[in-house]
Amino acid sequence: MADLFAAGGKRIRPALVLLTAKIGNYDVAKLTPAAMAVELTHAATLVHDDVIDRATVRRGRPTVAARLGDEPAIVVGDFYFAKAYEQAANTQTPEVVTILAHAVMKICAGEVRQQAIRHHYEARLDEYMPRIEAKTATLLAACCEIGALLGGLEPNIRAHLRSYGRLLGLAFQIADDVLDYTGTEDEVGKPIGHDVAEGFATLPLMLAMEEASVAGRLSSVLRTGHELSASEAEQVVTLVRSSRGPERAIENARSLAADARRELEDIDGGAAVRTLSVLTNYVVSRKL
Repeated sequence: MADLFAAGGKRIRPALVLLTAKIGNYDVAKLTPAAMAVELTHAATLVHDDVIDRATVRRGRPTVAARLGDEPAIVVGDFYFAKAYEQAANTQTPEVVTILAHAVMKICAGEVRQQAIRHHYEARLDEYMPRIEAKTATLLAACCEIGALLGGLEPNIRAHLRSYGRLLGLAFQIADDVLDYTGTEDEVGKPIGHDVAEGFATLPLMLAMEEASVAGRLSSVLRTGHELSASEAEQVVTLVRSSRGPERAIENARSLAADARRELEDIDGGAAVRTLSVLTNYVVSRKL
């Protein structure tokens, strides 16, 4: 079970708990289990996602499912969830457990909705944004709310920080979706074009489809209900890279990151707020 954590990771979620709490009262006895709880929750979702997506590589290493099989991987993920709730309870603040539970329920509901549109490549923005909110932004928002709660911050500041986390998560996921087309396997720790190979259209592809020069060729490959072969997925990646889709998508991410920074403008939190602000630049510029 330690292997996934040994593989590294950005640890943004526990950092958000600690940074938002730093704006108020920093009680390390409560914050340590809270930070652990959100990272364990994230780990649990990754393990289960890899089973659902039949993924073989995560962070440059074989996934739990690839090494041990789907059944043990599901149990490992379940254990992570249970451990997360145990750590949340160790904060002695019942609302932390409630916030985390609501976030996990939204993540699961989003996954069910996503599976319903698998191999439907004509996705629209009004479908894509709620999908990535459930996938990524919901947990980042919860991290900020938990930190603000444990830091004893006023409800209006908590609301701004939760909104900051949501917008940061949206920007983060769009940037991640861009990297899935423009990065290398070494940079992202999994095969490039993973999303479209699994049957999901993300923003770079959706925007590429708006360009006449590539739309026809993409449509000939991306037929509804059709599971792509490895060569077809590679062809889609090449076409999207040749378009302005990735560039336009990252512009969208930068706009959301700017919105996140604006949520911090009226919060007096010194170095912690400055760090949260800098983080908005990092999530849209990492290895792009």
